[in-house]
Amino acid sequence: MQRILLGLVLLLPFQLAAQIKIKTDFEGGRLGTLEKVSPTHYRCAVAGESDSQNRNRQSSWYYFKVENAKGKALTIDLTDLVGEYNYKPGSHAITAQTRPVVSYDNATWRHLTDNEVSWNEEKVELTLKLKPERNGLWVAHQPPYTTARLTKLLSNYQSYPNLTTRSIGQTPKGRPIPLLTITNAQIPTEKKKVVWLMARQHAWEAGTSWVMEGVIKHLLESDEGKKMLDKVVFQLIPMADPDGVVRGGVRFNQFGHDLNRNWDLVQPAEMPEIQAQKKAIVDWLTRGNRIDFFLTLHNTENADYVQGPDVVAGQKFWQSMVDNTSFESSEGLRKMPESTTLGQPGRMTVNQALWAEQQVPAYLMELKVERVNKLDGRRLTPDWLLLGPGLVRAAVTAVE
Repeated sequence: MQRILLGLVLLLPFQLAAQIKIKTDFEGGRLGTLEKVSPTHYRCAVAGESDSQNRNRQSSWYYFKVENAKGKALTIDLTDLVGEYNYKPGSHAITAQTRPVVSYDNATWRHLTDNEVSWNEEKVELTLKLKPERNGLWVAHQPPYTTARLTKLLSNYQSYPNLTTRSIGQTPKGRPIPLLTITNAQIPTEKKKVVWLMARQHAWEAGTSWVMEGVIKHLLESDEGKKMLDKVVFQLIPMADPDGVVRGGVRFNQFGHDLNRNWDLVQPAEMPEIQAQKKAIVDWLTRGNRIDFFLTLHNTENADYVQGPDVVAGQKFWQSMVDNTSFESSEGLRKMPESTTLGQPGRMTVNQALWAEQQVPAYLMELKVERVNKLDGRRLTPDWLLLGPGLVRAAVTAVE
């Protein structure tokens, strides 16, 4: 009897070997259709998003967890990557230079190495080859940053006198849109410069939230940051598209509108995020306050740059970022067109509209997710966070 039981025990691990599972049931999780080629080979479509006209599809976000793959030679093909950008078909954000990030704890991330990825130009597909050391492995386009993390961060600062937080409106799903005011409230606003910063107009651009966290921490915790608050009012919109971040979106809101377009043709019912943000900015100006520098933060795949009106503030900001941070751009301040799609209303970015309508020196900064020569690699969470203090110093330099 003992021999029979022993035989059963030896067979059970093989009979009940757990199958690999791929899951997205958490905030920001996102994938499209899964195709199982073999027990260790999966084809994973990247679930892009199209706008309200079923145009401008982008597939630049994926975030999923692989379970029960410890020690297995795992192959994952990322497919369905081609879309269009600003009505130009054929574009795809994921390329031969893309290196996804992976994590065993959903907190500490590393980029896949060149040996762990391959690119098929004919199929426009990126293949990942992994052998996980643990049963739980998260994979993403870049280190994710969720609304839950922002909420926890701000809860840590509830008692800080230099921070005021309020909601300026709600998303289509009823989520609040936060506005942070960080300054020394004992000194009148009219005696200080004013800087507005915005992040996450596009949900996939998680790097901008890490930068914003670096900004918040520097202003509230460091001696240098606290001194800045005697001279500057910082108005921060840290999460411009909460709905998109929660659902693992790309660049459109619930109704298919790009939240960094349409600033010249706001439809309040379908664009409550833009309506709330623009109203907060215009109300600030209407009350007689100034805006000395405005910046919206973005991620792109392969270029760092600053775009906006050719005035001294923008030039000083660009130069300070180049001189003092990992930001690398030799082109100078990039010329800002009147609109992203000339001749078509409803295609202005926030900085284009604020400059055209209010003469606010407003800028857009792109920060790349591909290789940064200054770092001899790609940005990870510590690099994004470190950009925060550098950005604050550059903004203060811009308004001095």
